[in-house]
Amino acid sequence: MKRILPWLAAIALTLACFAFQNRTGPTYPLEGTWKTARGEVAFKFLRSEEIGNGLQIMLRDPVPAGVSATVRYRRYKSNDGWSEKPMAPGTFRFSRRGTAEEVRGVGATLPSLPERAGKYEYVVLVDDGTGPRSVTGERPVYARYKAPVPHAVLLVHILLVFLSMTLALRTGMQAIAGGEVRGLVWATIGSLLLGAFVLGPIVQKYAFGVWWSGVPFGYDWTDNKVLVELAGWLVAAAVVLTSRNPRVARGAVIAATAVTLAVYFIPHSIFGSEYDYTRGSGHGTAG
Repeated sequence: MKRILPWLAAIALTLACFAFQNRTGPTYPLEGTWKTARGEVAFKFLRSEEIGNGLQIMLRDPVPAGVSATVRYRRYKSNDGWSEKPMAPGTFRFSRRGTAEEVRGVGATLPSLPERAGKYEYVVLVDDGTGPRSVTGERPVYARYKAPVPHAVLLVHILLVFLSMTLALRTGMQAIAGGEVRGLVWATIGSLLLGAFVLGPIVQKYAFGVWWSGVPFGYDWTDNKVLVELAGWLVAAAVVLTSRNPRVARGAVIAATAVTLAVYFIPHSIFGSEYDYTRGSGHGTAG
């Protein structure tokens, strides 16, 4: 049990970090409730979709009687004027990361964008009889399109990233306990390289048409933060190999683990790839 418990703790913490990443990223559906004069309205606004699928924007049943809604939208970073589409009753089906979902209520489906990393900006105006008001106030909602990624490639990528995070946390625990960490450090670096620097670019290429959109080619924090994470572990490995002071070596490993945790508390896909319709080219994407 003494050997198993640290691994279980590392796995549990990794799952918690992944859940945080999943729910806080800018491509996770925007969900909540909004008060109207006729009662609360629950909403689900998609913020990511695959090319070929319409973007669905929904108010969940039960929608109070006398409440109507309209979507005002345009392509982000374009010279487009605003278009409007009324929301109508229906059943809306979509999938996210291979999981299908169905929502019944009032909604609208925007046409698919054909460009990788093309984005919509939109506001949902709800009218309860007192005039239309935006659910998100003055701030629009942004939704990004991507090309499909083969499920096998995506699954292996996710598993390797999960493994590297688990190994990083387990290595940090081992260092805190004063145990031998060399093998765990190299396992952490190896899984990180495979997951983030081999499979990661492959996923990026499928989805957005480029291998890398971090420094020096762009500002994608998902790419840049794994660079910081790798740097932390390479420094830790160098210290472990060269330092004659075990306390210094353990400190370097603990610091690398702390950097890994800090990286995972940065929401996923911040400053990611996006297509600029005014220039006909992409920031970190081939379009």
